[in-house]
Amino acid sequence: MPFSSPRRRLLIVDDEPGIVERMRTHFEVRYEVDTATSPTSAIERFEAERPDVVFLEIGRQGADGIMLLTYLRDVDPGVAVIVVTANPSSTLAAECVKAGAFGYIPKPLNLVYLDHMAALAADQLAGRRAG
Repeated sequence: MPFSSPRRRLLIVDDEPGIVERMRTHFEVRYEVDTATSPTSAIERFEAERPDVVFLEIGRQGADGIMLLTYLRDVDPGVAVIVVTANPSSTLAAECVKAGAFGYIPKPLNLVYLDHMAALAADQLAGRRAG
């Protein structure tokens, strides 16, 4: 019987329920998906499920999202946090990378690019655990 690895876990965090649902529907075929629409519920879901990859939407202001990104990486330095945002600021992108983001994806969402980033993050996680 061939060995099958467990499905990777994703947490999708966005304050827009329509985007959360679109991403959940897209990813649930290949991943175990959990969702949150607020920082408080994101922390609760993160602590309960310990996802492998987090898609974290950071709004126009950025500060709350950066704080959440920092918290997630402090709790689990191995988690890949991919920032999704409509904020075009290169300063925000730099802050996210400095805070430990695995990647930075601008809105509007490109599902092919999201797939690519999730796969890269999962592969990096598998490599760290194997090595």
